Parts: sequence; C-alpha cells; structure tokens
Amino acid sequence: MGGPSFFLKKLLEIFIRRSQIGKLCLRYFNPVGAHESGRIGEDPKGIPNNLMPYIQQVAVGRLPELNVYGHDYPTKDGSVVQDYIDVMDLADGHIAAACSSEAFY
Repeated sequence: MGGPSFFLKKLLEIFIRRSQIGKLCLRYFNPVGAHESGRIGEDPKGIPNNLMPYIQQVAVGRLPELNVYGHDYPTKDGSVVQDYIDVMDLADGHIAAACSSEAFY
C-alpha cells in the first residue's frame, strides 16, 4: 500500500534523519476557494482537475449544468462523498504549524 506521496514522505524522512534538520509534513486533499479579495483564486485554463471549478462555472453561467459521475458508491444516491478544505483555512494552518514550537521533529 502507498503511492507517490507515501514514498516521497519516506524519502524525506530518510533525508531529514541523515541531515539532522527538522521537518514538518502537512497532508491534505481537495483544497478549494479563493482569497477574500477575489484577486487570487482558481480559474483554471483548459480542463479543471477537480470538482470546484465546475461548480463555480455553473454558478456564474459559464456552464449550463453540473454532471456528477459515479453511481456505485455506498451512499444514499450512489455518488462519492468528498471533504473539502478552504484555501484560506489551509494557509492559516500552514502558518500556525510553522510557528508551533512542536512543529518540527
């Protein structure tokens, strides 16, 4: 079991152990949103690689509808359940983790 991120984490652990420097590993999935100013956010060129740009494009009228794929998951309607994290919360979390006295081990 594993994948590219698992092996990268293990490689970093070896490097950190040998170099005797601290480390901080943050893993998260599905960050979405934009800065409250509206100047920084997700507006991908080409085909988006996650769901949120499609939702945003339907909301502003760029796309007529949202297609939801998947019908064989163990949920009431058969679609997948996803968790999302707001990018501003994520940024705050990065700052808090980096400033923590227990952040690096």
